[in-house]
Amino acid sequence: MSLTVLKGARVITGRDREVITNGIVEIADGRIGRVGAASGDFVPPPGAEVIELAGATILPGLIDSHIHVFHEPQMLRLSEGAAALWGANYVQTALRAGFTTIRDLGAQTDAVFGLKRALNEGYAVGPRYLVSGKAICITGGHGWANLSAEADGPDEVRKLARQQLKAGADVIKLMASGGAGTLTELPTQVQLTVEEMRVAVDVAHAAGRPVAVHALAAQGIVNAVEAGADSVEHGVFLDDRGIDLLLKRNVALCPTLSVYPRIVERGPAGGEAQFVIDRSVGLMEIHLDSIRRAVAAGVRIVFGTDSTTLYNPLGDVSAELDLMQRAGMAPIDIIISATRIAAEVCGIKDETGTLEAGKVADITVVDGDPTADIQALRAVRKVFRAGHPVYSKGDGYRSPGLVPLPVAKADRAL
Repeated sequence: MSLTVLKGARVITGRDREVITNGIVEIADGRIGRVGAASGDFVPPPGAEVIELAGATILPGLIDSHIHVFHEPQMLRLSEGAAALWGANYVQTALRAGFTTIRDLGAQTDAVFGLKRALNEGYAVGPRYLVSGKAICITGGHGWANLSAEADGPDEVRKLARQQLKAGADVIKLMASGGAGTLTELPTQVQLTVEEMRVAVDVAHAAGRPVAVHALAAQGIVNAVEAGADSVEHGVFLDDRGIDLLLKRNVALCPTLSVYPRIVERGPAGGEAQFVIDRSVGLMEIHLDSIRRAVAAGVRIVFGTDSTTLYNPLGDVSAELDLMQRAGMAPIDIIISATRIAAEVCGIKDETGTLEAGKVADITVVDGDPTADIQALRAVRKVFRAGHPVYSKGDGYRSPGLVPLPVAKADRAL
């Protein structure tokens, strides 16, 4: 049995707001062993590798519940194989930032499923990768040009949801309203109906999968919750009705607060369309105010950045952390939103999200104390994925547990 002991650091388990000032975390064969305060009589077992982490903080591997690896239309210029190889390299930026799980909520290409298999089955080293495949929108709806498939009416929506599950989706993504990024829509426009979304929710829940719903418009948010969404994404025009419903149904809200400021600040240099920049200018303050009210009311907040491949790259989370604080969240609550709550929303709470015995050893180590300064989350020292030390500051990426796996035999003759 391989055994590693992390000691000498503060420990955030993610189970609650407690911080262990001088703790230990054991990693045994890729799973978490003992977690707790270091005591004078604690002696690491014989043969254990002991890693001293003075001045650092050990916490569950971070989870970004809303990203897009294959977002840009340019991806269609690549074959699916080439796109998957590109993606395998790109997701390393998330791993380097301490994110051991990322959830992709809309992709331009089916390469997303190949990348998922490569990462989750050990063909490549990187974060756990959860995917929706293509999101589902109305004809001409949000993302039709770069991350969604179009459907009108319950029957078409049902079929598309089933097709994404067949391809390997871990979550179904729906578009309940317009957004900033599609010319033929408005952010205040209501799109998929409650009836259309409800059939997709039924399909997803029957398969044990969650449903994430993009919703900016106030009525779109209400419709998403009424349809049975597990999380609402963005929530820009959230009103009191929406807040009450989110609380009543215990539905999580993923704010992605940094997406519009990033568009405004970086969009011109990044080649973003002017109409997207103009719309984003008008959404920033409304968005922040909506999330402030949601936080004050006690809505369950889940961490997500809406990172893409243009000018809002994976792992670049400083703006999101800052804006979540400005919305009224304490640093420890931001951390919990990116660990335990994110694991709950993504449907992986039995495997990760907290430092508890028996869970997969997805662990992030940062320098400093992120409960005092949330930006300390950016000072990543080490990252463990399923117990393997896959990133170490100053030492780059590692893949000690990676071995070529045999290609599965075909079910039938080709």
